Amino acid sequence: MTTRRQVPGQLVLPLVPGLSKKSRASLVQRIDVRWQDKAYCAGYLDTDDFYPDDETRRGVRRTTDPKELCAFCPVVRSCLAVAIVTDEHGVWGRTTEAERDAIREELAFGTDVDRALSVVLDGPAALWRTAA
Repeated sequence: MTTRRQVPGQLVLPLVPGLSKKSRASLVQRIDVRWQDKAYCAGYLDTDDFYPDDETRRGVRRTTDPKELCAFCPVVRSCLAVAIVTDEHGVWGRTTEAERDAIREELAFGTDVDRALSVVLDGPAALWRTAA
């Protein structure tokens, strides 16, 4: 959960913790140097699908759900690691910005990098597999 601070009359903004050197190094180790060449989205023409704007949020249907394109991508973990380390916008590694903020928060609280990534990429069942 993000930390929230509010002064009367001001907008509430989430404060997402930064990455520790250990988490950053661990994420960088998981990046395949040729990940961009292997990505399913390489050469994808409709990049607007990956960067939803206000119109998209209001219900205008996208051409493709970018998360579906990422579902079977062989380098989804590398893509996600890059997005977390570089604080990218849009859909990267089958996650939204908000989902990556949640991962950063988990990492700030000491969650292992593999476990934090698995919860997003493999679903909640990953928690049970890694806990055993």
